[in-house]
Amino acid sequence: MVTCSCRKLGAAFVAFWVLWLVVALGAVPAAHADERAESPSRAESASRVDYQTIDTYLQTCATNAHIPALSVRIVGKDDVLFSGTYGQCDSSNTPFLLGSVTKSFTAICIMQLVEQQKIDLSAPLSTYLPDATDGNAITVSQLLNHTSGLGEHQTLGNYHLVNDQGVHHYANVNYSLLGEIIEAVTGTPYAEYLSAQVLEPLGLSHTAATLDESNENGLIDGYTNYWGIPLKAASHFPSSRDAWITVPAGYLSSSASDLGKYLQMYLNGGSGILSQKSIETMFYGDTVYVEEDVPFWYGYGWATVKEPLPEPVLRHSGLVETGTSCVFILPESDIAVALEANVNDYFVTNEMMDSLGWGVVLMLLGESPNEITSSDYVMEHLWIDLIMLAVFISALLPWCFLPRFLRTRDRRKMSFEVALLVLVHGVLPVFILSLVPLFFGTPLWVAQAFVPDVFITVVVSSALLFVAGVVKGFILFRAARPRTVKEAAA
Repeated sequence: MVTCSCRKLGAAFVAFWVLWLVVALGAVPAAHADERAESPSRAESASRVDYQTIDTYLQTCATNAHIPALSVRIVGKDDVLFSGTYGQCDSSNTPFLLGSVTKSFTAICIMQLVEQQKIDLSAPLSTYLPDATDGNAITVSQLLNHTSGLGEHQTLGNYHLVNDQGVHHYANVNYSLLGEIIEAVTGTPYAEYLSAQVLEPLGLSHTAATLDESNENGLIDGYTNYWGIPLKAASHFPSSRDAWITVPAGYLSSSASDLGKYLQMYLNGGSGILSQKSIETMFYGDTVYVEEDVPFWYGYGWATVKEPLPEPVLRHSGLVETGTSCVFILPESDIAVALEANVNDYFVTNEMMDSLGWGVVLMLLGESPNEITSSDYVMEHLWIDLIMLAVFISALLPWCFLPRFLRTRDRRKMSFEVALLVLVHGVLPVFILSLVPLFFGTPLWVAQAFVPDVFITVVVSSALLFVAGVVKGFILFRAARPRTVKEAAA
């Protein structure tokens, strides 16, 4: 009976993987470029670039990375050098959720108020938010470059100093607090101030800071990845000021065409929105060095990457539950790039999106781009899904062998079986639930939003193990208790 059940289980898993490969390979979006390279006068550095090759590269990568919709804009100081849409995106005016690319918009608002002498970058947080926790110890500048000492997963409802100050610790709550400062200083809601002082002057008619306005602008449907399959998901917006990512920290929506105008503002020294001096301060004035695989310097809403590139590149990426984005500025070449995608696939597509963005930048710099092949997506997901499958099988096996457990109770080995029960059905579920926090430093509630397939796998596997332990514990209890004369006779 057990052998038969296990064979059926194995056959079911084989069928699942065959179905997964069919769906994964068939879920490739039809990539296209509705808007080709435009041909007005270009900067000298841009004139050497083959935009048709970039278009082909983007089409191939969007297909191979299983991105449902992608929108790309490349601009010079005065011209649109390239505009391309792929997959389900029909227009460069279609808004996407930006994620942390929003932070540079918030930094601009702060710098405007600095220019008006309404905010002092060196002033403590308590100057503008008197009731702020640790408000006397944190400066506005530290919030801008993430050196405040606040924690990565804190919110406006629970923030406090947990890290060394002066050291870069990326935390969304820093920019949530900056949004609070903007509102306190201006007496105006963040969305209204941003619209009046940044969006409207720049003509960003497809950019918004509220969900209603985003939907009115035609916000694209988003996707979340489950075990290698992108599934349509409702767009998320923070439901309270205590959300992990608030609007000032990551929930603007914007189109690629608007992002192109926004980036041109930087290339043109502020375009009346901000002074060149303030832009220089944002980029280079108070940067902190961050040691990662590719080291960078983080300023106010922008990071600068130098080596091993031919010239420095400013960038920022963004991520929400249903999409990703990234923006680049090449200040020496007077070129900027914006890319937006409507899918969140934390371990695979998001990495490919980053690689794709850098691939475009490398091509603009005359270098060879990063390649994304047709097999990369399937193979990378296959390894990740095999790990999750192994975790799930480990939780399912005790149920598979439960009939054998019922038949082979031995009262002489009761203490050993109890110890094994505690280990397998008590310690192991806790360990599985701890996998994400232990190995990735991410709470389960964050995994639920951004890596839902991993969250489902660990929670369901832990629950299966725990419930199987309860069933086995009941069986052991029944086997261990003294039997009555009536039960013995029966």
